[in-house]
Amino acid sequence: MNVQLLTPERRDTDLNELPFFDTTTVYGLAPFDERTLAFFDTFSKKLLADRSVNRLPEIAALAFWIRRANLLQIQKENSHLFGQAHFSLSPLGRVFHVCPANVDTMFIYSLAVSVLMGNKNLLRISARMEAPQITFLFDTLNELLGLAEFALFRDYIHIITYPHNDAISTAISGRCNARVIWGGDSTIAAFRDFKPAPRTRDIVFADRVSLLCIDCNAFNELDAKGRENFARLFFNDAYTFDQKGCSSPQSVFLLGDEAAYETCVTEMVSLLSGAIAGRYDTDIASIASLKLNRMVDDTLDRTIDHKWGDNYVTFAALRTQDATEAALPHSCGGGYFYTRRLDSVDGLLPFVDNKLQTVSYFGLDDTALDALVSLSRGEGIDRIVPLGHALDFNYIWDGYNLLEALSRKIYLER
Repeated sequence: MNVQLLTPERRDTDLNELPFFDTTTVYGLAPFDERTLAFFDTFSKKLLADRSVNRLPEIAALAFWIRRANLLQIQKENSHLFGQAHFSLSPLGRVFHVCPANVDTMFIYSLAVSVLMGNKNLLRISARMEAPQITFLFDTLNELLGLAEFALFRDYIHIITYPHNDAISTAISGRCNARVIWGGDSTIAAFRDFKPAPRTRDIVFADRVSLLCIDCNAFNELDAKGRENFARLFFNDAYTFDQKGCSSPQSVFLLGDEAAYETCVTEMVSLLSGAIAGRYDTDIASIASLKLNRMVDDTLDRTIDHKWGDNYVTFAALRTQDATEAALPHSCGGGYFYTRRLDSVDGLLPFVDNKLQTVSYFGLDDTALDALVSLSRGEGIDRIVPLGHALDFNYIWDGYNLLEALSRKIYLER
């Protein structure tokens, strides 16, 4: 069974020849091993040394996340896992990652968390991930793995790509200790047909939807500099991956009375349209056609009754009689946002279900944030973050602590 190997080097190879499947080798890396910290810190420095990273915020964010200082902070936050009298933390073993195509840096985050715990890793990425920044990541990673000081990691990092192939996916699934499946509902369903070993641990990331909650008065009171910053943060959250990231907002809920709402939505759309026009690097004609088709469908389906905006940003007002519906509509992307006015955060309740992942916010006070936390109990919200941080990766994701999920606790009694 041949696959295309991308890391630690580029070549075609027989799947069974990968060291990933060698069960006779020891696991030489302990969780948060100093050698692992040095490896990712060097990776970070090499990424940041390239001046083109200044134009690639997603790569810059990745580089900052894998630097030593951040990884040590993560270890500190998880001190309850280390130095315990009755258990020792151990790598889980061989981890197979099925990586998403919609957020092109996610595979490195998934890899980093798993290697930090001392696991050996096989990552499958989409052949469609051919953007220059992805090539840059692979070239940098392979350069590191070619250095003598990091040769150890050639047994821990293997990235492959192959077309949909049930035999290959089944073979891998039956020989790994964990599968990390990022591809959404359809990918999860497909891989559940590829029977894993009885003790294989599945960590799955289903289709999710996210929203932004804004206090109208807080926006209306912004000065020119504040509005410029707001537009920058909004763009980073919503447009970096064309709203395709599960944590990118697809709906915008505005808190305030009717007058504040009308002022807020009108001025916000005008602000965002002007700011985004100069930054959004895409085929705007194709995006305009996509959004027009969605708007027609939403109007015929009586989902929306009004809209603001243009080809760069569209706010489509959800019909008020739909307020009791317990599902957020899915945007077509490209700057198409559903919106509604609410009197308070409690008005989000009908839309909170197990599909709602991230609520980003702007201008909310502590009382409103506490109300959001209350709404998250049970089958609710997994992340609550300020505007501009929706796409920030964290080792706590979709309710998992990935460090714990990708490790074992070895009980010890002396």
